[in-house]
Amino acid sequence: MIKVNLLREQTVHVHKTETTYSNAGTALIFLAIFAIVAGAVGGWWYYIAKDIKTLTASRDELRIEDARLLGLKKQISEFENLKSQGQSRIDVIEKLKEYQTGPVLLLNHVIQSIPVNSSMWLTLLDQKGDSIHITGYTLRNESIPDFMSNLAATNFFKSVDLELLEDTKEAAKFSLVCVGATKLSSE
Repeated sequence: MIKVNLLREQTVHVHKTETTYSNAGTALIFLAIFAIVAGAVGGWWYYIAKDIKTLTASRDELRIEDARLLGLKKQISEFENLKSQGQSRIDVIEKLKEYQTGPVLLLNHVIQSIPVNSSMWLTLLDQKGDSIHITGYTLRNESIPDFMSNLAATNFFKSVDLELLEDTKEAAKFSLVCVGATKLSSE
C-alpha cells in the first residue's frame, strides 16, 4: 500500500535554525573578566594572609615584651619599696645618733678608743656622776697605754688614769679611772 500525502501543500515549512556562536565573544569576555577578578581576589587573599601571619607574629612578640616589662615594673616597685624602707631606717639611725646623750656617747667613745688588734675585752664600765670606771683584760700589756691615749684624745674625758694592772700568765687585768669632760646624764 502506498500512502500519499495530498495535504502537503498545506503543511508549513519549518526551517531549521542553525546554531550560531555569536554570543561566544561575550562569553569569552565574561570568562576573561572572571579570571582577572578571581586572580585579583586570590592575590589580595594571599597578601592579606601574609599580613595576618606577620601581624600575628608581631603581636606575639609584643605580648612577650609586655610580660617582660611588667615583670621589670614589678621588680622596680619592689626595689623602690626596699629603698624607701632602707632610707627610713637610715633616717631613724641618724635621728637616734642626733639624740644620743650620756651613756650612749660614753660607750661610743670607749669602743672607738680600743686599739685595733689589741686582743682586749672589757668586763666593766661603771659611771657615777662624772667619774667612769673601766675594767678589762688584755693579752698584750702594751695595748693599755694605747687605749689610755685614745681615750684622752677623744676630748670626752678630762683625765684618764691607770688604777690597777695585774699581770698573769694568760692575760693582764687592768682598771682605769676616768673623769668626764662634760656632765653625763645616766638617763
